[in-house]
Amino acid sequence: MARRQSLPHANAETSPDWSYKADVVTACNCDWGCPCNFDAPPTYGFCEGGWGFKITEGRCGDVGLETLSFAVMAAWPKAIHYGGGTAKIWIDEKAQSAQRAALEKILKGEYGGKPWPIFAKTYNTWLETTFVPFEWRDNGPRSRFKAGDEVKVELEPFRNPVTGEVSSAKIILPDALVCHELNVTSTTVFSVFTDGLKYATPGRNAWYGRAEHSNRSR
Repeated sequence: MARRQSLPHANAETSPDWSYKADVVTACNCDWGCPCNFDAPPTYGFCEGGWGFKITEGRCGDVGLETLSFAVMAAWPKAIHYGGGTAKIWIDEKAQSAQRAALEKILKGEYGGKPWPIFAKTYNTWLETTFVPFEWRDNGPRSRFKAGDEVKVELEPFRNPVTGEVSSAKIILPDALVCHELNVTSTTVFSVFTDGLKYATPGRNAWYGRAEHSNRSR
């Protein structure tokens, strides 16, 4: 059920240090490359999409986060920076209670750092966080992940619209919030179906890469 919540306020003095390195897969409803990466309006004027992560190294205070997966999916009525979004978090069901609490606070922006407090300001509504099994397949432009039965993302290389040949591209974003090197792909499957958040837009923008996030620069 949807829950309208006040925006989180990070307390830099009391929040534990956190950081992680993770594999990330992103999908959205924009055309390949996604104009939002270049501070341009989304292809269709609104944004539906989000991220899946598999942590390879990480901790929050004395709580280890290695091997855990999570996803954050959202929908915004206009470009992300205009706000008004609805978002939901899925966390790996194998996470223990302390790990679940740490990840939820990180992703809701309550522990500061980047990128999550910035995104949290664009959401009006947080849907209830759920804990589900994750399935991951790391296979470059054919990677995929699944969060329970509610989030499904499968990638494939995008194709030249004239010749039909497989194409590849990288986007380098030195000041990016989520990832500095994006390996651009398309989706064969992209769907989010949960109470309060429903969309399916296969054949659109996606990318995969490596992310490093933390609050250690505060």
